[in-house]
Amino acid sequence: MNPTHQVRVATEIDAPAADVWARVSEHEDTPSWVEAAKRVTLERAGEADRNGLGAIRVVEFKPRLWSTIHEEIVGFDPPRAFEYVLFKGMPGLRDHLGRVAVDDLGQDRSRLRWEVDFEFRTVHPFRPFVPSFVRDFEGVLREALASLKGQLEPRAVTASR
Repeated sequence: MNPTHQVRVATEIDAPAADVWARVSEHEDTPSWVEAAKRVTLERAGEADRNGLGAIRVVEFKPRLWSTIHEEIVGFDPPRAFEYVLFKGMPGLRDHLGRVAVDDLGQDRSRLRWEVDFEFRTVHPFRPFVPSFVRDFEGVLREALASLKGQLEPRAVTASR
């Protein structure tokens, strides 16, 4: 694939990598930390792990003009990363590869990375909207990582007076 667009977002989280992996690899739980996701359902379970290699997930979105998409898990390396391809539901898309990776930084800290490569067809009716879509999509991923960070990091305990 020769991507025409790339989105790369990452955040460090004060939580063990295993805790981060448990959340990001449970596909049907995605709407709990990705605000734009309305519903994620498994259309087909993975081979060795229901969320793993070969799983097909259907993602419905809240934004009005975003279509429902179908993705297949094409790489699964627990507890470090999974890769997926979007194969149905996005007009004008030629290729798509997404990767969600959790890096163990030690001392109950981790880094969560979400990387997506897109290649759009040269000619398609939605071409004028691609730059704004990619910007909006990057914002959605940034917000998702911030949301998960907020959910997983221990809350500061305030002293009572």
